[in-house]
Amino acid sequence: MIKCNDVQEQARDLAEPIIARWRDVLACGEFILGDEVSRFEAWFSERCHGAFAVSMNSGTDALLLGLRALGVGPGDEVITCSNTFVATVGVIVAAGARPILADVGDDELVNAGTIAPLLSSRTKAVVPVHLRGRPAGIESIVALCRPCGVAVLEDCAQAIGTTIDGRQVGILGDAAAFSLHPLKTLGGLGDGGVLVTTNPKIAEYAESVRNHGLKSRGESAVFGMNSRLDALQAAALNIKAQYLDQWLDRRKAIAAYYDEALAETATGSDLGGFGQGNSFYHYVVRSADREGLQRYLAMRGIETAIHYPMPIHMQEAWLRSQPRIDLPNTERLAREILTIPCHHHLSDSDVERVVTTIKEFESLGLR
Repeated sequence: MIKCNDVQEQARDLAEPIIARWRDVLACGEFILGDEVSRFEAWFSERCHGAFAVSMNSGTDALLLGLRALGVGPGDEVITCSNTFVATVGVIVAAGARPILADVGDDELVNAGTIAPLLSSRTKAVVPVHLRGRPAGIESIVALCRPCGVAVLEDCAQAIGTTIDGRQVGILGDAAAFSLHPLKTLGGLGDGGVLVTTNPKIAEYAESVRNHGLKSRGESAVFGMNSRLDALQAAALNIKAQYLDQWLDRRKAIAAYYDEALAETATGSDLGGFGQGNSFYHYVVRSADREGLQRYLAMRGIETAIHYPMPIHMQEAWLRSQPRIDLPNTERLAREILTIPCHHHLSDSDVERVVTTIKEFESLGLR
């Protein structure tokens, strides 16, 4: 089976150096925060061109603390998209605010044009998602929001290695949240996340609140939470970080092959196109017979996935508490999208087999 993602093989590849590093952590006894966490945060900061990087125990917490640092709370509205992982909207609700969902373009991304009609006097923040590793038009979104006093929190959960003008996304808004979930291009062996910001006050707030607001072991300056990245996770991530650029280059090479080989097919190439700065966390095609194509690929040993089959505004969690809305482009794309394998464990023959099988499906008139 050609897997759509292969976290097990990556874990096997690096098991020995990671376990060796874990032995060092066990020997020194620094299990909470400590040198491994500081080292990882320094690496992440450098990756983000010197921005502050505050690690946490999940990308969800990074989003939530980002919203709270920006003053989002009850009575506020926060604009984001519906074709994303549920956490993006869930944290807005958790902060006590009302989520307002914008439709997306054919590239599956929100943009200044889809956000602008939704801005109101109650809008406190916008959360654009760099979906699938594609860079959203963050510069135009920031230009739209700043004059209105609206904050921008970039959802970079899928966007490590995604760039705009050669610079890592996450540093143009007021803050950004990254995920270190095992499925991510840079993933731990459990949950983890990072809040990135160029604002020292936001960084100071996040650093305090993630650790119960402690000034010392016995005194808290603010009521916080427990959202510290485990030292063992940081140790594993410090090993993995050494290979990140190599993994990103392989994804881009696979995507370039797909782009050329699928250009003339009905399935077509990635919806984001081979655009500048795309890190290809997902490579997503469209098919009028998405289920038929998925079944055909599966029968021939090729795993695919649908990210995401049901937009959030159509899910039970939304309909229990929010008004029913229509997002025509989001809904249309959700019926057609299919994620095909694109990760560094694929061989050239694997990638060629994916393309050959898609073309075979179309040549048989099954589409």
